[in-house]
Order: sequence, then structure tokens, then C-alpha cells
Amino acid sequence: MKVYVLTADTYCGGYGSSIELFGVFSTEEKAIEQASCLKLEWYDVSCVNIDDPEEHCFLGGYIE
Repeated sequence: MKVYVLTADTYCGGYGSSIELFGVFSTEEKAIEQASCLKLEWYDVSCVNIDDPEEHCFLGGYIE
């Protein structure tokens, strides 16, 4: 089963990143609708499989 994970970088400072999880949805459309409702500017919707140990999804971040 596929789910859609909504994440966004909410850091508003200079250098850095703060990735937050905003929800897990059954369709990509629902995830995008939620991002729109929250007025997220820099968001990402990732599709992942439930119970798949091989699944790897980079959520984001910043390394200097």
C-alpha cells in the first residue's frame, strides 16, 4: 500500500534547515491540498510503501 508523506522546510533563518512532518495521506492530491491549506511554500510530497523494509525516503536537511 502506498502513502504520501507531506514534509516541509520551516526554517526561516539564515543558514540551516528544519524539516517537519505535516501528515501522511492516502492520495497525493490530499497531501497537496493540505500543503495549500497550511500555505506551505517549500514542501515535498514523497510516495512510500507501507511495511517495506527496503524503502528509503530522504526527508531533507542541511549539512555544512
